Amino acid sequence: MNRMSSHPSTEPAAERIDWSAWLAEYGAQLLLYARQQCRSEADAEDVLQEALVQLVHAVEGGSFTGARDQWRSYAYTAIRHLAMDRGRREQVRRNYAAAQQEVQSEGVEETPWLSSAADDEYLRKRLESMLRKLPSEFAEVVVLHIWGEHTFQQIADMTCNKLSTITSRYRYALQALRKELEENPIES
Repeated sequence: MNRMSSHPSTEPAAERIDWSAWLAEYGAQLLLYARQQCRSEADAEDVLQEALVQLVHAVEGGSFTGARDQWRSYAYTAIRHLAMDRGRREQVRRNYAAAQQEVQSEGVEETPWLSSAADDEYLRKRLESMLRKLPSEFAEVVVLHIWGEHTFQQIADMTCNKLSTITSRYRYALQALRKELEENPIES
Protein backbone atom coordinates (compact mmCIF):
# COMPACT_ATOMS: atom_id res chain seq x y z
CA MET A 1 0.00 0.00 0.00
CA ASN A 2 1.38 3.46 -0.87
CA ARG A 3 0.44 5.26 2.31
CA MET A 4 2.42 6.67 5.18
CA SER A 5 -0.18 5.83 7.82
CA SER A 6 0.21 3.33 10.59
CA HIS A 7 -3.52 2.49 10.55
CA PRO A 8 -4.46 1.86 6.91
CA SER A 9 -7.37 -0.44 7.63
CA THR A 10 -9.21 1.94 9.98
CA GLU A 11 -9.98 4.58 7.33
CA PRO A 12 -12.66 4.29 4.69
CA ALA A 13 -11.28 3.88 1.17
CA ALA A 14 -12.51 7.36 0.18
CA GLU A 15 -10.31 9.00 2.85
CA ARG A 16 -7.09 7.17 2.08
CA ILE A 17 -4.29 9.43 1.01
CA ASP A 18 -1.83 8.32 -1.63
CA TRP A 19 1.25 10.04 -0.21
CA SER A 20 3.50 8.42 -2.83
CA ALA A 21 1.56 10.07 -5.65
CA TRP A 22 1.55 13.42 -3.83
CA LEU A 23 5.29 13.17 -3.25
CA ALA A 24 5.90 12.16 -6.88
CA GLU A 25 4.06 15.29 -7.98
CA TYR A 26 5.63 17.82 -5.56
CA GLY A 27 8.73 16.13 -4.15
CA ALA A 28 11.22 17.54 -6.67
CA GLN A 29 9.97 21.09 -6.08
CA LEU A 30 10.17 20.68 -2.33
CA LEU A 31 13.67 19.19 -2.50
CA LEU A 32 14.84 22.07 -4.69
CA TYR A 33 13.55 24.53 -2.12
CA ALA A 34 15.18 22.58 0.70
CA ARG A 35 18.50 22.63 -1.19
CA GLN A 36 18.23 26.38 -1.51
CA GLN A 37 17.53 26.74 2.20
CA CYS A 38 20.27 24.43 3.45
CA ARG A 39 24.05 24.35 3.31
CA SER A 40 24.39 20.77 2.09
CA GLU A 41 22.53 18.11 0.17
CA ALA A 42 22.35 15.90 3.27
CA ASP A 43 20.83 18.73 5.32
CA ALA A 44 18.33 19.44 2.54
CA GLU A 45 17.20 15.83 2.45
CA ASP A 46 16.93 15.69 6.24
CA VAL A 47 14.92 18.91 6.37
CA LEU A 48 12.61 17.73 3.60
CA GLN A 49 12.01 14.45 5.39
CA GLU A 50 11.25 16.21 8.68
CA ALA A 51 8.85 18.59 6.92
CA LEU A 52 7.04 15.71 5.22
CA VAL A 53 6.72 13.83 8.49
CA GLN A 54 5.23 16.95 10.09
CA LEU A 55 2.77 17.31 7.20
CA VAL A 56 1.68 13.67 7.35
CA HIS A 57 1.21 13.83 11.13
CA ALA A 58 -0.76 17.07 10.85
CA VAL A 59 -3.02 15.80 8.05
CA GLU A 60 -3.59 12.28 9.32
CA GLY A 61 -3.72 13.37 12.94
CA GLY A 62 -6.49 15.83 12.18
CA SER A 63 -4.65 18.96 13.33
CA PHE A 64 -4.27 20.33 9.77
CA THR A 65 -7.26 22.57 9.18
CA GLY A 66 -6.57 23.59 5.59
CA ALA A 67 -7.60 21.97 2.35
CA ARG A 68 -5.50 19.55 0.32
CA ASP A 69 -4.30 22.35 -1.97
CA GLN A 70 -2.62 23.96 1.08
CA TRP A 71 -0.40 20.98 1.86
CA ARG A 72 2.41 22.29 -0.35
CA SER A 73 2.38 25.68 1.38
CA TYR A 74 2.54 23.91 4.73
CA ALA A 75 5.50 21.82 3.53
CA TYR A 76 7.35 24.89 2.18
CA THR A 77 6.84 26.73 5.48
CA ALA A 78 7.98 23.71 7.47
CA ILE A 79 11.10 23.37 5.29
CA ARG A 80 11.96 27.03 5.83
CA HIS A 81 11.53 26.85 9.60
CA LEU A 82 13.42 23.58 9.93
CA ALA A 83 16.28 24.89 7.76
CA MET A 84 16.51 28.07 9.85
CA ASP A 85 16.58 26.03 13.06
CA ARG A 86 19.28 23.77 11.63
CA GLY A 87 21.28 26.81 10.49
CA ARG A 88 21.08 28.40 13.93
CA ARG A 89 22.23 25.19 15.61
CA GLU A 90 25.13 24.91 13.17
CA GLN A 91 26.12 28.54 13.78
CA VAL A 92 26.17 27.92 17.53
CA ARG A 93 28.44 24.90 16.95
CA ARG A 94 30.77 26.96 14.72
CA ASN A 95 30.89 29.80 17.25
CA TYR A 96 31.72 27.37 20.04
CA ALA A 97 34.45 25.69 17.99
CA ALA A 98 35.93 29.08 17.08
CA ALA A 99 35.91 30.15 20.73
CA GLN A 100 37.60 26.90 21.74
CA GLN A 101 40.21 27.35 19.01
CA GLU A 102 40.84 30.91 20.18
CA VAL A 103 41.30 29.78 23.78
CA GLN A 104 43.76 27.10 22.69
CA SER A 105 45.69 29.45 20.41
CA GLU A 106 46.08 31.99 23.24
CA GLY A 107 47.79 29.33 25.30
CA VAL A 108 45.15 29.45 28.00
CA GLU A 109 44.80 26.05 29.58
CA GLU A 110 41.30 24.62 29.44
CA THR A 111 39.65 23.22 32.52
CA PRO A 112 41.54 20.02 33.29
CA TRP A 113 39.71 16.75 32.71
CA LEU A 114 41.86 14.80 35.12
CA SER A 115 42.82 16.11 38.50
CA SER A 116 44.32 14.60 41.58
CA ALA A 117 46.90 15.84 44.04
CA ALA A 118 49.01 12.78 43.21
CA ASP A 119 48.92 13.32 39.42
CA ASP A 120 52.16 14.09 37.76
CA GLU A 121 51.42 17.41 36.01
CA TYR A 122 53.24 16.42 32.83
CA LEU A 123 51.44 13.11 32.60
CA ARG A 124 48.10 14.78 33.27
CA LYS A 125 48.65 17.33 30.51
CA ARG A 126 49.84 14.69 28.09
CA LEU A 127 46.85 12.42 28.73
CA GLU A 128 44.45 15.34 28.37
CA SER A 129 46.09 16.36 25.12
CA MET A 130 45.81 12.83 23.75
CA LEU A 131 42.16 12.55 24.79
CA ARG A 132 41.31 15.92 23.24
CA LYS A 133 42.74 14.76 19.91
CA LEU A 134 40.30 11.83 19.81
CA PRO A 135 36.88 12.26 18.24
CA SER A 136 34.58 13.38 21.05
CA GLU A 137 32.50 10.16 20.90
CA PHE A 138 35.65 8.08 21.45
CA ALA A 139 36.99 10.27 24.27
CA GLU A 140 33.58 10.16 25.95
CA VAL A 141 33.64 6.35 26.11
CA VAL A 142 37.23 6.26 27.42
CA VAL A 143 36.50 8.82 30.14
CA LEU A 144 33.24 7.16 31.19
CA HIS A 145 34.78 3.68 31.23
CA ILE A 146 38.16 4.35 32.80
CA TRP A 147 37.58 7.34 35.07
CA GLY A 148 33.83 7.05 35.47
CA GLU A 149 34.11 3.31 36.11
CA HIS A 150 31.00 2.56 34.03
CA THR A 151 30.48 -0.69 32.20
CA PHE A 152 30.09 -0.60 28.43
CA GLN A 153 26.40 -1.48 28.85
CA GLN A 154 25.91 1.44 31.24
CA ILE A 155 27.62 3.76 28.75
CA ALA A 156 25.45 2.43 25.92
CA ASP A 157 22.34 3.10 28.01
CA MET A 158 23.48 6.60 29.01
CA THR A 159 24.38 7.64 25.45
CA CYS A 160 21.47 5.84 23.73
CA ASN A 161 23.84 3.81 21.57
CA LYS A 162 24.19 0.12 20.88
CA LEU A 163 26.60 -1.86 23.01
CA SER A 164 28.55 -2.81 19.88
CA THR A 165 28.96 0.88 18.99
CA ILE A 166 30.35 1.67 22.43
CA THR A 167 32.81 -1.22 22.42
CA SER A 168 33.96 -0.29 18.90
CA ARG A 169 34.51 3.32 19.93
CA TYR A 170 36.53 2.18 22.92
CA ARG A 171 38.62 -0.17 20.79
CA TYR A 172 39.30 2.53 18.17
CA ALA A 173 40.15 5.04 20.90
CA LEU A 174 42.68 2.67 22.44
CA GLN A 175 44.22 2.01 19.02
CA ALA A 176 44.58 5.75 18.41
CA LEU A 177 46.07 6.30 21.87
CA ARG A 178 48.47 3.38 21.39
CA LYS A 179 49.61 4.79 18.04
CA GLU A 180 50.15 8.23 19.57
CA LEU A 181 52.23 6.72 22.38
CA GLU A 182 54.32 4.70 19.92
CA GLU A 183 55.03 7.80 17.86
CA ASN A 184 55.52 10.11 20.88
CA PRO A 185 56.32 8.12 24.03
CA ILE A 186 55.72 9.68 27.44
CA GLU A 187 58.98 10.80 28.94
CA SER A 188 59.66 9.59 32.45
